[in-house]
Amino acid sequence: MYEAEREDLAQQRVAIKILHPSVGARADLVMRFRREAEAVAAIDHPNIVRILDFQTPQSEPAFLVMERLHGEPLGDTIAKEGRFSAERAAFVASQVLSALSAAHAANVVHRDLKPDNVFLTTMSGLRDIVKLLDFGVAKLMNARVNEKLTQTGSVLGTQAYMAPEQARGASVDHRSDLYAVGCMMYEALTGKPPFTAENYNALLFEIQKAVPTPLEVLRPDVDPAFVAVVQRALAKNPTERFQTADAMESALALWVVPNSARNAAASQRSGPMAFAPTVVRAQGKRTRKTVAGRRRAKH
Repeated sequence: MYEAEREDLAQQRVAIKILHPSVGARADLVMRFRREAEAVAAIDHPNIVRILDFQTPQSEPAFLVMERLHGEPLGDTIAKEGRFSAERAAFVASQVLSALSAAHAANVVHRDLKPDNVFLTTMSGLRDIVKLLDFGVAKLMNARVNEKLTQTGSVLGTQAYMAPEQARGASVDHRSDLYAVGCMMYEALTGKPPFTAENYNALLFEIQKAVPTPLEVLRPDVDPAFVAVVQRALAKNPTERFQTADAMESALALWVVPNSARNAAASQRSGPMAFAPTVVRAQGKRTRKTVAGRRRAKH
């Protein structure tokens, strides 16, 4: 990821995501990268990062241009600040679900939801405003594309947050995303994901067969009704989960404290938010790329 300035629009600060040159020659990966841009740009939801441009220049890697965000991923916040209250977890999850509702209505399944893809920003003094990132492995459910991109039997996504059907390479749908939201809520409340294991195969087995440590054991202070919402999202069988993002969001509404009050209280307990790491270092030097002309400048 690179930080850049748009030379064609008042030096607007943006972030650039570039397909690595080592895989840029693969037409299937370029197609998947293009689909990320098209899927996100078409949804246009306030809790989804905005895609501003997509280019496939000759003899150079494809890249997309996104709004630059200030803040940090959900996982970093959990690591720094510890376990969330039910109200804070509900506030974050409700925004993720609102974004997913719009994505699912556009026939897009994210398939790679995890704390690193839930970016928390501050807006108008309100903390924990969500921007959902990285639809790079999203499935356009009704798109007429090469089925090799999304064929049954291929395992995509980050395994700790995969739904059981995804972990075994079966077909996935919007309910797989809701399972991942349940995983992230569990982690926000306890500080760890529902399942951990020593290796990839063991983790996939745990996801499909094991039962996580009950939330009521790890967080006896949390309302049992709230625990039931998380447990339903984590059901192994998709038919036993919430069937829509809207339904799950409605189930959490009781615990979504008015964000002005909750964020005001949170801001008194926490320090300022850090800037997003949108500048990368290559061989010890910071490199900035501009959109227009693809000019590079070293500082």
